[in-house]
Amino acid sequence: QCQRGRADGEVLALLREGLTEASRTSDVLEIRGEFLAIDTALADLRPGDLCLILIDQIEEALEHIARRLAEG
Repeated sequence: QCQRGRADGEVLALLREGLTEASRTSDVLEIRGEFLAIDTALADLRPGDLCLILIDQIEEALEHIARRLAEG
């Protein structure tokens, strides 16, 4: 939703480029849909993993994350 003044897909492309070149990055998975992405990330996290979640719907997403963490 939040393009920050950029064309559709441009922000994701910039993030992918930066992550692909990072030395500690072993896998980059792009998921469209904020809550689906959160659920997928939380389900796959292992100790020591770093997960970057960019959210547009701040309050809703934080509540969603808190619910998922409470469940698991």
